[in-house]
Amino acid sequence: MVGALIVLGGCGDAATEGAKDGDLSMAGSGGSAGAAGAAGSAGSAGGVPAGGEGGASGAGGSAGGVPTGGSGGAGGAGGEAGSATDAAVDGATDVPETTGPFPPVSDFAMPGPFTATTLANVGPAPGYTVYMPTELAPDGALNPIVGWMSGGSTGHASYTLLPHLASHGFVVVAANVVPGIGQEVQLGEQIIAGIDWLIAENERSGSELFGKLDTTRLASAGYSMGSLATFTIADDPRLTTTVHISGGNMAPERVENLHAPAAFICGIPGGSSCNLLSADCDIAAANCDIDFGNATTPVFYANFAGGHLGILTSPHMERINAMTTAWLRYRLMGDTTLTARFVGPSCTYCSDPNWMVQQKNL
Repeated sequence: MVGALIVLGGCGDAATEGAKDGDLSMAGSGGSAGAAGAAGSAGSAGGVPAGGEGGASGAGGSAGGVPTGGSGGAGGAGGEAGSATDAAVDGATDVPETTGPFPPVSDFAMPGPFTATTLANVGPAPGYTVYMPTELAPDGALNPIVGWMSGGSTGHASYTLLPHLASHGFVVVAANVVPGIGQEVQLGEQIIAGIDWLIAENERSGSELFGKLDTTRLASAGYSMGSLATFTIADDPRLTTTVHISGGNMAPERVENLHAPAAFICGIPGGSSCNLLSADCDIAAANCDIDFGNATTPVFYANFAGGHLGILTSPHMERINAMTTAWLRYRLMGDTTLTARFVGPSCTYCSDPNWMVQQKNL
């Protein structure tokens, strides 16, 4: 659905106001978004036999670039053809829902079905920590890889998100660094080095990770400075998705590096008094707004009614953990039952009072 923009109600005002401190200097507001294109009409569901003889399938309507499936099967002998029921999201018909190869999960705020563990001080310099499930490749399902970068002045141990992701079957690699201001290019290189090391370990006989990882399903994620680092390497063609938490670009052109669907998760903008410690506004949110306005790839953008430290403090921490986990499961584990959480004007998060959601090209 190229060029389509959906803005939905939720927790707060999405107006962009200038704000700055020693970490993130806010840029001006982005241009207004184009109008959403209308979705085509959906046909009958492919592969669902009609009730009577010779029941032909209806033609699939267009839905912003989401292809419809195959034609419906012929009906049995005897009565007239019955109609199939369209239960898809946003006109995407004939796509059977699946939870993917991993156990179903209904509450992403809760720990997942696996026990999380770590591999400490591994990989190339500066050293890495791997957060992973104790049971790798359950029933032959290969574990997706997530490269993580922390925010400024914090280490990876500060983030409950990382063991939470491991409990849901992801293998997360995080550099043993405390990021500083202006280091996003170097930090991005460290994300890639960690991902490369995991891929090599997956191929090395004798490695604990040998043959356990899905090296075709890769993500990079980061908070604040770590989000900026993720933008610097978002043009890596191997990345399936990226996640940017409270980290809008200070160099707006870097959003052009995005080539894959992305999730932006930020607090709400504030005025000139908004700062790093503000609980009611996110100093990065104005730039998050600009990044969303400038992005040309599919983006799910959610604002929570809190400040820049939301990922580190309850209740926003748990909500961010849940949304990030659901997004990565949707994008990396092939769980199409989660489409309805993120896509379309009636998406689950769209009606959640804890979030204000905008969508582009999804």
